[in-house]
Order: sequence, then structure tokens, then C-alpha cells
Amino acid sequence: MMNDENDDDFVRVADMNDIQISQMKEVQIDGQDICIANVGGKYYAIGNVCTHEGGPLADGALEGHEVECPWHQSKFDVRTGEVTSLPATESEPTYEIKVDGNSILVRKHPTTEKREQQQPPSRPSSEYELSLLEKQKFEATDVVSFRFSRKQKQQQVRESDDSRSSLFDYTAGQYAFFDIGGVHSDTKGPIRHFTISSSPTEDFIMITTRIRDTPYKKRLSSLEESTIVKVRGPQGKFILHEDYSKPAVFLSGGIGVTPFRSMIKYATDRQLPIKIVMFDSNRNQENTLFKKEFDEYVNINRNIKTVYTITEEGEQKQGSQNTISSPTRQQWTGERGRIDKAMLTKHLTDDEIKNSIFYTCGPPGMTKAMQKLLEEDLHLPRDRIKVEEFTGY
Repeated sequence: MMNDENDDDFVRVADMNDIQISQMKEVQIDGQDICIANVGGKYYAIGNVCTHEGGPLADGALEGHEVECPWHQSKFDVRTGEVTSLPATESEPTYEIKVDGNSILVRKHPTTEKREQQQPPSRPSSEYELSLLEKQKFEATDVVSFRFSRKQKQQQVRESDDSRSSLFDYTAGQYAFFDIGGVHSDTKGPIRHFTISSSPTEDFIMITTRIRDTPYKKRLSSLEESTIVKVRGPQGKFILHEDYSKPAVFLSGGIGVTPFRSMIKYATDRQLPIKIVMFDSNRNQENTLFKKEFDEYVNINRNIKTVYTITEEGEQKQGSQNTISSPTRQQWTGERGRIDKAMLTKHLTDDEIKNSIFYTCGPPGMTKAMQKLLEEDLHLPRDRIKVEEFTGY
């Protein structure tokens, strides 16, 4: 039996039979989501909300003492809460467990708090009501940018709020959650998070996404100008490092270019003394998003360099069924093929490879390939690699 003086600190959450070996269960204690894991007959308790983008850990996979998030495959040690695999960089809290007879009990307060292993966002997350200003479609693609007001309408701001609280402020590279209303029967729910593709130096909030055949994306694409949406944020730590003496190398795949558009625009407008080299990989010319803008930034910012590559075989063969016609198509002068060691070493000096912070953003397959390339082929330490994944929903 437990010591009586500790009884008030613990809460019964399950029976032993409820959580079989190598299984997990989500429980709640005083509003805290906790994941209970059974490893070889021993129970562990860890925060259930993934510190990367909020995935439910109890719905993921448990292998040994590691739990893998089902959303972006971050991994945590259930014994310590420590991150064992990116893209998460912040540890989970852990909770003390006791077994009393057939009952599993968890201490109300965490044994270890979250330990941040990166610079946390400088601004708290808040909710705003912003209006849609305009939609811009990228020609010959399924990609659309949505521009929203950055400041809430005056009547939407409580009298007790000052002018700063009504302005959506964020750091380049962060994301936010968008509740657009009217979304029904979507398997992923009525809210989505999007990287903010605009820069904090611009007077609007922009998100850029592929329009898919889902209830949420259909509703998003049909929004009319002046529609009010609820935006919660900012969140995320996929932001520029503060030591500008270290170059930044961006490895982008498809729609994963959005945070880099925000960072490069910000660095250019603020004239930051940081060298940035971006490798942008896409299927074809049409899907090379923001290229015109990036080319303009290169012309006015000597610290910016861009390397474009396309991966679609026979992309320029006339009459190919896979070729998308476009009046803006030009002779391709960039690289071809996926980003690999040869491409990086061709465009980066040895010093740049040794001293840069590498950022990779794109579909899960691409980001995993880039992690492997950086860690195994270039032998870079994990603390010089930042990862953000786009799952494409």
C-alpha cells in the first residue's frame, strides 16, 4: 500500500488490465493530457501532446522505451521525456507512477518540466479575428496564397486591449492555426495549422497551400473577401538562429518553401548580416513557387543565394502528357534531380558546410532524406539541423 501522506498527490487513472505490455493510453489529470505507457510490465507517464506540433503521442507507436508521434515521427524517451528523434526539439514532462493493487496512479504534478532545447518563441500564442483581403493562385498549379489583415478590426478589439494586442505579431518561420468555420465531416477536424509565408515586415498575414479535395480545403478555397477567420498563434521554433556569423542553408521541397519565403523576405527587408543559401527542389518549373520574388531579393541582397532544381523526368519534352503548358515557361537553366551531396558540395564551400545551420522543410519523405544526407553523408551534428515537415493535408 502507498504511504497515506502521499495519497492526495496521486490520481487513479486506469487498471493494469487496461494497458497491456507495449501499449499506451491517454488520460487526463486536471486538464493535463498524459500518455501512460507499459514497457515490459513497467508503467511510465509522459506528456501526451507532442512538443513539435501537438500530435497525440498515445496514438503513435511504442518501441522499447521510445514513443513515436503519429503526425511527424518525433520520438521521446518515456523514462525521461527527452527528444530522441527530430523534428521535435523540446522534451516532454514526465510524471511519477505508482501501482496500488490493480490500480495505476499518477502524481498530479510533473516530475520533470519541459526542457527547451531551442530558442522559444518570443511572443505568446493568442487568438485573433482577421479578415481575408485577397486570394492569389499560382498559375498552372493547385497552390493558392491567402492574404489576411494583420490587425483586427477596431470593433473586434475589447476596450481593455491596447493597440499592440490587436496586431498579429510573429517571428519569420512560425505557424498559426486557422479556424475558417463551416467545415464539416473532415477527418482531420475543422482547424488546420499553416506556416505563415509572409514576413513580419509586411502589413498582411499570408498562408500558401495546395488546394486538395477535402472539406477544409474546399471551404478555404471558397472563402470570399472580407470573410472573418479565427487565427490562433503564433507558434513554432523553426526560425532563424541569432548568431548571424553562421550562414543559413535552406533545403526546401515543394510547398515547404513557405517558411523560407518569410525568412528571406525578412532578412532582406531588415538587411540582416547573415548569409543565406537556399536549395529549392520542385517537380517542374511551374511548381517553383515565389521564384520571381526570390530572384528580386537576390538582386538587392548580396547575402542571398538561390539554387533551383527540378526532378520531373522529361519535364521539357514537348507533347508529354505530364507536361503542364504555361505561357511563362522558359528554358530551364537550373539544376536537375534531387538535392544530394554532389549538389550541396558544388554550391557550398567547405567552410559553409562546416559552419552553417541547415534548415530543411518539405514532405516527410524529403525531410527524412535530407536528415540522412546531412547526418550520414556530411557528418553534421544534430544541433546544426532544423527540420519542419509538411504532411500535405
